[in-house]
Amino acid sequence: MLNLKLKKGLRHFSVDISQKISNETLVLIGHSGCGKSTTLKMLAGLLSPDEGKIELKDHVIYDNQKKINLPPEDRTIGFVFQNYALFPHLSVKENIAYGISKLATEEREKRINETLSFLGIEALAQSKPSMLSGGEQQRVALARALVTQPKLLLLDEPLSALDVSTRSHVRTELKELLGKLSIPTIVVTHDYEDARVLADRVAVMDKGKIIQTGTPREIAQFPANHFVAEFTGTNLIAVETADSEISDYVAFDPWKVKVSRESKNSVLEWHGEICDMAVTGGFVRLHINGRSSFYADIPIETYEQMDFQIGEAIYACVGPKEVRTIKLEKDEGSPVEQKGIQRPEKNVKQLWKWGYTLVAILAITFLMFTYVFSSQRANGFTNESQIEMFSLVAANATDPFNKLIEEFENDHSNVNVEATYAGTQIIRTQLEQGAKADLFLSADLDHIEAVKQQGLISEFFPVSNNHLVIVIPKDNQVGIHSLKDLSSKKVKLVIGTDTVPIGKYTREVLEKAKVKYGEDFYEKVLANVVSFETNVKQVLQKVSLGEAEAGIVYTTDVTPEFLKKVKIIEIPKEYNIVATNYISVPNAAPNKNLAEEFMHMILSDKGQKTFLKYNYDPLSEDFQ
Repeated sequence: MLNLKLKKGLRHFSVDISQKISNETLVLIGHSGCGKSTTLKMLAGLLSPDEGKIELKDHVIYDNQKKINLPPEDRTIGFVFQNYALFPHLSVKENIAYGISKLATEEREKRINETLSFLGIEALAQSKPSMLSGGEQQRVALARALVTQPKLLLLDEPLSALDVSTRSHVRTELKELLGKLSIPTIVVTHDYEDARVLADRVAVMDKGKIIQTGTPREIAQFPANHFVAEFTGTNLIAVETADSEISDYVAFDPWKVKVSRESKNSVLEWHGEICDMAVTGGFVRLHINGRSSFYADIPIETYEQMDFQIGEAIYACVGPKEVRTIKLEKDEGSPVEQKGIQRPEKNVKQLWKWGYTLVAILAITFLMFTYVFSSQRANGFTNESQIEMFSLVAANATDPFNKLIEEFENDHSNVNVEATYAGTQIIRTQLEQGAKADLFLSADLDHIEAVKQQGLISEFFPVSNNHLVIVIPKDNQVGIHSLKDLSSKKVKLVIGTDTVPIGKYTREVLEKAKVKYGEDFYEKVLANVVSFETNVKQVLQKVSLGEAEAGIVYTTDVTPEFLKKVKIIEIPKEYNIVATNYISVPNAAPNKNLAEEFMHMILSDKGQKTFLKYNYDPLSEDFQ
C-alpha cells in the first residue's frame, strides 16, 4: 500500500495531491504541465515537497514534520523514464545488472535471469540498445527497474517514445506485464487511450489537483466536468428547458449520435455546423459546433452516402436510453458524478426549479458586476484585457527566468507570461518553424547568430555568463577529485551530445586540457563516456541516481535539490569556458513593445542581480 499526501508550490499553481494506492495500476492523466511528473519526482526523491508525507508498505520514506527524507537509492522505488535512459555501450544484461551491482554475483545472476524470463527478453540479453525496437527497449527499461525488487513502480510517459504503429501492441503487452506485478504502480500519461488500457484506476489531474478518480469505464461514463469529458472523448452537453434554462447535463458516446440534414424533433436534438471531420477506423468523426460543441462518429458508408461538407449545418440527436445524466452541483454549478443511470426526460420535469434559481443567481451577479464596473468607470478606472506573452528559453536559465517572469507580471497586472524551456537547438527549431515568441534566449552564440542571419531577429545581447563543473555522487566510490581523474581512472561518465551547447563546451574543455594532461587526454575521457544526453538535467539525474559516477554540467544546474545528492568539483579556469546566454526580441513578436520592456528589465541591474542570485557568473567574469 502506498499512502501519499504531498504539496509543492510551482510558479502558477501548487501540486496538492492525496492518494491511497494498493497493489494496482493507477494512471495519472492530464495536460502537459499539470503536475504529473512533479508528483513522480517527489515520490522518487528527485524533488522535495514543501510539505506532506509518503508511506510505502507501512514504512515512512518522507515526512516533512518529522524531518524524514530518504534519498532515492534507499526508497526501493523503480523508475522508468520517458526516454528509457538506457546505456548505449552496455548490453541488455549489463543494463539490467547496473542497479544491483553491489549484490553478490550469485544473487545478481539469479535476479537478472528471473527478470529476463519474466519479461520474455532472454534472447536479447547480449544485444545493445541500438539493436532493439522501441517496444524491446521499453521492456529492458522496465527490467532494470524491476530487478531491484521495488516496492513501488513509477512510469513516466512510457509509450510516448513509440511511433503510432508500434504503440498499440506495446500498450497491450505493458498491460499484461503490469497485471502480473503485485506492487503499487503509477503511470503518468497525457493520452487517455493509454489510461483506458493500462489503468485499474484513473486519476484526472488539472493544475496540481486530482479532480476525479475511478475506473476507466466510470470516468468515461460519468465525467465529473467538461475537462474530464474532453480527455475521455465523451460528449457532455447541457439539456435546456423550453425557456432556454439549463436543467441538467447529459453524457453520451460519439458513436451513439445520429445525424441528418432535417430535424427529427427529438427531445435530445441539437443543431450545429460541421467544423471538422476526421477518419477514425471505420468511422468519420464529425466535430459539430452550435450552442454546444460535441462529436458524432458515423460509419464511412453513411458519410459517403450523405456527403457531408465542412461548414454545413446539420441536426444531431441521441436516444434517451443512450445518455447518462450528470447533475449540477448546487453550490459550485459544475457537473459531478452520479451513481446509476437516470433518464433525462424525467429529470427535465423534476429539476425545472433549479433553472429559475440559476437564472436568479446570474441576474444578481450581473447587477453586482454592472454596479462595480460603473463605479470604476466613474473613478476613471477600467481593467485592461489580459495580454498573453510567450518566450522560448534555453533550459539552463529556467530558475532565474521564472523569477523574472514573476517580477514582470507583478509590475503588469494584465500580462501573463508563459515560457517553453528546452535545449537551444529545440527552441531555435521552434522559432524557425514559426513559433510566435516574444523573447528568445539562447545558450549558444552560433544558434542565435544563425537565427539573426535568417532575419528572425535583428539584434541580440549577452544576458548572463556560466561555467562548467564536474558532478559526482555523494559517496564518490571511484575517487574523482579533479578533471585529470576523468581519464586516469575507470569512471562511468555522462556528458552532453555534441549537438547541444553543454556537449560542445565539454569537448572544448577537454581539448584545452590536452596541453597539461597529454594529447591522448581527450580520447581517454571520451572512452569512459557511458551515455550522451541532450539535456543537462538528464546528466544530473543519472549521477544523482547512481547510474553514472561523474558528469559535466553548468554550475547553475546544480540546484539545492541536486546538491543534496551530488558533489561539485571545479574545473580549472585555464581550461574552463565562458558559457554565455544571449537574449533577443524576435522580429515577429506579437507583443513587441512589452517584449522590449521585459528584455531591458532582464538586462538591467535588477535583472542581473536575479541571475547572480542563481549562481550565474557576472558578465565581466572571464574563465579563459
